[in-house]
Amino acid sequence: MRVRHLEGVGLNFSPLLFGTLVMKSRTQMMLCSLSFALVASPALAGETFQMQDDSAQEGYSEEGYSSEESAADDSGGGKGFALGLSLGYGAPYGELGSVQADDDDTNKVSDLVTGVIPIQLEAGYFFNPNVYLGATFQYGIASFNDENANCEDQGAVSVSCSASQLRLGVNVAYHFNVTPKIDPWVSVGVGYEFLNTAVKGEQDGESITAKASVKGFEFVAAQVGLDYRISPKFSVGPFATVTAGQYSSTSLSVDSSVEIPGSDELDETEDLETKKIHGFIYGGVRAQYRF
Repeated sequence: MRVRHLEGVGLNFSPLLFGTLVMKSRTQMMLCSLSFALVASPALAGETFQMQDDSAQEGYSEEGYSSEESAADDSGGGKGFALGLSLGYGAPYGELGSVQADDDDTNKVSDLVTGVIPIQLEAGYFFNPNVYLGATFQYGIASFNDENANCEDQGAVSVSCSASQLRLGVNVAYHFNVTPKIDPWVSVGVGYEFLNTAVKGEQDGESITAKASVKGFEFVAAQVGLDYRISPKFSVGPFATVTAGQYSSTSLSVDSSVEIPGSDELDETEDLETKKIHGFIYGGVRAQYRF
């Protein structure tokens, strides 16, 4: 309305009379006010439009996602595939079990390995901003218990030891999306675990390697974590995992560069008749990228 009124005022003055007309102070003030409104209105409107456009591009506010639709439009905030990579440290608890029935002997996992440094790769799909279903593959370098490993050189025989852990699993996670930057989450899954050890002896160019492993079902892997979103697609943060399972079988094999009588009989796989509960407690850092 102000613009139309200003246009009307302008039309009331011809170019010839405008130079000779003496305006009263009230008229001058009115024209100044209308001129300011005319100039300021487009500027304010442009600034408001820019702020609205920026908010629409970001897709979320400091209080969290404004709606499920805006979260879905935000790359990395809605449904879609995701890849993750984590690195940490794990400590074992529980017992290995025994091939003998009703064996009450204590065979702690920590008597074999004292810890593991795992690298885990995960891939999955977000069905919405909160629910995630994925699969995991973990390989870890384990450290022998020095007190029980007997990995020191024996005279002229050079001895070396190695151990590793392999885990495969599936998991479902729920992301709380507290703010666009902070995303706590919880996860639960199941899987299968392998714990492998090898002892190698070398002398005068000849070698012999004894390999032993245990494997079994991992019936729960519970996780908690906190993701910090560096960008809408990429996040990084700490996590903690607790697993529980049972080893169900063990295997032994011997590889030698020389003929050893009876070595073929050592290549065997046996079920564990006495099964015990064991697990690992992990902590570390995880990075995730959403497509």
